[in-house]
Amino acid sequence: MQVPDASRLRSIEVRSADGELLGRVGAVYISEGLTQPLLVAFPDDSATPLVAPLFGAELTAEGLVLSYPAQQVTSGPTVEADAPLSVGVITTVLTYYGRPVAVDRPLTERADGVGDVSGGFADVHTVPRITGIGDDDLPPIVVTRPAHSG
Repeated sequence: MQVPDASRLRSIEVRSADGELLGRVGAVYISEGLTQPLLVAFPDDSATPLVAPLFGAELTAEGLVLSYPAQQVTSGPTVEADAPLSVGVITTVLTYYGRPVAVDRPLTERADGVGDVSGGFADVHTVPRITGIGDDDLPPIVVTRPAHSG
C-alpha cells in the first residue's frame, strides 16, 4: 500500500483473529523508507491505545483482521495517543507479538520529522526502520476506493 493509502486504514474497524471487535484504527505507523504499514493503534478514542503489528493481517469486508487472538491483543502493549514511537517501543511491541528483532540503534531513537508523512493525514506516522523488517515481511494490504475498484 502506498503512503497516501495508509490513511484509509484510519477509522476502519479492527478485529482479532477470533472475530472480536477491538475498536477502530486511530493511528497507522510506517517504517522510514518503506511503504507498507507496520503497526496500527486502536481504539481511536483511547488516550492509551493498544498497538499491534500487521504481520498476517487481512483487510476484509468486516474491517482489518489481525492475526492475533483477542486475549493476546487486549493484554498487549499500549502507547500514548499521538506520541512518536521510539525504537524501544517498536521492538517491545514486535517482541510481544512473537517477532523479536535485533536492535542496532539507540532505544530512544525516533524518526526524524515524526508525524504526518503524507501531507494531509496526521494519523499516518513515520517510525524508525527496524533492521530485518521490510515491505516483503508485511501484508500487501490493498485499500481501494469504491469508485475505482474493478
